Amino acid sequence: MYGSLFCQLYNDFGWNEYPRALGRRILTWLDGHGLRPARALDLGCGTGMLCAVLTAGGVAADGLDLSPDMIDVAKTNYPGLAFTVGDMTDFTVEHRYDLVTCTGDALNHIFDPDAVGRAFACVRRALNDGGVFLFDLLDPDEVPAGEPFEAEHSDGTRVRFETVTDGRDVRLTIKTYEGDALKFEENILERVHDLGDILARLERAGLEVIQCSDRLLDTDGPGTTRFIAARAI
Repeated sequence: MYGSLFCQLYNDFGWNEYPRALGRRILTWLDGHGLRPARALDLGCGTGMLCAVLTAGGVAADGLDLSPDMIDVAKTNYPGLAFTVGDMTDFTVEHRYDLVTCTGDALNHIFDPDAVGRAFACVRRALNDGGVFLFDLLDPDEVPAGEPFEAEHSDGTRVRFETVTDGRDVRLTIKTYEGDALKFEENILERVHDLGDILARLERAGLEVIQCSDRLLDTDGPGTTRFIAARAI
């Protein structure tokens, strides 16, 4: 689970640009499929940006995240929206949704495949019949890795990122410096899941796959993320 300092860095360094852009693409995807969901639930909602974009686009979105610190930031950023601390592998909802999203590799933070299956079962219970679960996963064939890179905050704080993978597990190391002094280090681990197992678990949960592609929209270029959409049956 993300620590409080990382959550603040996530917010302060502008890493919300990805969920902001993705939210717009999701709205385009929904429109292209003739879907008009009234309510959505975003699992692993982080600082709440995707919920805000969906809500602005006419889909009233709630958020759920395991990290209390992320939820605190989300509530501060978007006080008019509903955010809850919760575990995506074991949650219940007061009412059902037309759309459930889970993006930004959130499911890759779950290492146990059975726990992923439990998350899918929770999603199915949260969805109206015919509702859609839209999520992404690291593509097993395109696991990301790269040279370390750095970003600098306006206050002089410097952050260094390094991604290491063995093809199955991915470790992102984040180091924060003030000048040359290391002030903070966090390691974030992700598991690359077998795609066949994921699809089978969706089916067992009562979710019918309607899209599985390395791009959300036809106009997207290929990437390291696989987008999967499944309908509640």
